[in-house]
Amino acid sequence: MLLEATDAEATSSNVWNDTSPTSSVFTRGGPANDSGATYVAYCFAEKTGFSKFGSYTGNANADGTFAYLGFRPAFILVRASNLTTNWHLYDNKRDPINPADIILRANASNAEATNSEFAYDFVSNGFKARSSSSEFNGSGNTFIYYAVGQSLVGSNNVPCTAR
Repeated sequence: MLLEATDAEATSSNVWNDTSPTSSVFTRGGPANDSGATYVAYCFAEKTGFSKFGSYTGNANADGTFAYLGFRPAFILVRASNLTTNWHLYDNKRDPINPADIILRANASNAEATNSEFAYDFVSNGFKARSSSSEFNGSGNTFIYYAVGQSLVGSNNVPCTAR
């Protein structure tokens, strides 16, 4: 999936050299690896109690699908992987009360927008879709997300001791 585009999920041996990434290495290949071109790679890893990648299946109900994170999100990046649609960014700084309905689009130059059809609730252990829109909670559609928490919680929240 391309961050700067609205294309649905697709595979390409030209771009990724038909090689799955590991926890420390990814490869580029084929014609997309033009000599002299500049590339940017955004590489993330989950941190228990702080960040998580996942997906949920939409139910087309305004009392939408809940995505369990194990922490309260401060930021989510979400989009339908099987549709031609935008990447949507939500955060608790620009929109501190539920429902979070102030969005930015990662792949577009639009200004931020407020729309109750594109809303999520940020709760203590995850987030919940508050829309029946196909772009945010369409029945049977797969939605992928990256979420970052307000602070580290859980088993990784152990104080350091001096030695």
